[in-house]
Amino acid sequence: MIKTIIMALLIFAGMVAYDSATSKPTPTAPPTKQEQQQQEKINKHEKSAAIALFVSLLPDRKTWPSPMQKFYLAFNMEEVIDPIRQNPQWTPLKSMSQDIPRALIAIEDHDFYKHGAIAVDGVLRALLVNITAGEVVQGGSTITQQFVKNVFLSHEQSMERKIEEAILSLMLEDNYTKDEILELYLNTTYFGAGANGIKQAANKYFGKAPGALTLAEAAVIAALPYAPSALNPLENPTDCKKRQLLVLAAMHKYGMINQAQLAEAKAEVIKLTNGTKM
Repeated sequence: MIKTIIMALLIFAGMVAYDSATSKPTPTAPPTKQEQQQQEKINKHEKSAAIALFVSLLPDRKTWPSPMQKFYLAFNMEEVIDPIRQNPQWTPLKSMSQDIPRALIAIEDHDFYKHGAIAVDGVLRALLVNITAGEVVQGGSTITQQFVKNVFLSHEQSMERKIEEAILSLMLEDNYTKDEILELYLNTTYFGAGANGIKQAANKYFGKAPGALTLAEAAVIAALPYAPSALNPLENPTDCKKRQLLVLAAMHKYGMINQAQLAEAKAEVIKLTNGTKM
């Protein structure tokens, strides 16, 4: 315990010292976009060098207690996120059918753009439901929390992990925009049938690129994170269809599609790559 506290203080002191040393005075005139980009590159290089030097003075990071590793990660998320963005399968948000992010938000986190990293009302609502049921039957996680859990943490249900999830989620939203987080989520989430990320999922189920999906197909994709293996449409088209209809109803409820679009999507016969029709 004493070693953990000392290491936490050392890491914290190092981060604070770095922030103080690299803080820049406010310029008298607003910088140009090119100057801003150049300064960001310089700052990033300085940060990497400072952190590398500081960490080299500590014991091997693999030997750090788990909370300390997560503490370090909270301040250095780009070490994990930058390689994800360099994946050849990476699909920018603007290259997807816009029905995909809308469908996902509708069913997973309809107030995504309005609340912070943690939706307090969602947590309280889930807590009430779980207390009433006497077991965990509903989660209150935001899309941000889901991404953090999927990429940075294990799926262990413990108080320690929930605290780590909350801290990392707050830090993520402090460093990345909502669009960036949504893009990260869609490129890293498991959609069943061995498909990781939206590009693999669109090709696996429909033989299409993410930008070519119809509203009905996008709703199928958005249905999957809830239970990717159980709802895999190639294996379980019946239950997947039920969930897809819930996604479409949520999109209509929250004003993302109108009645005519809802009716058209519900009536569309979806053809899967294995020849199954939904």
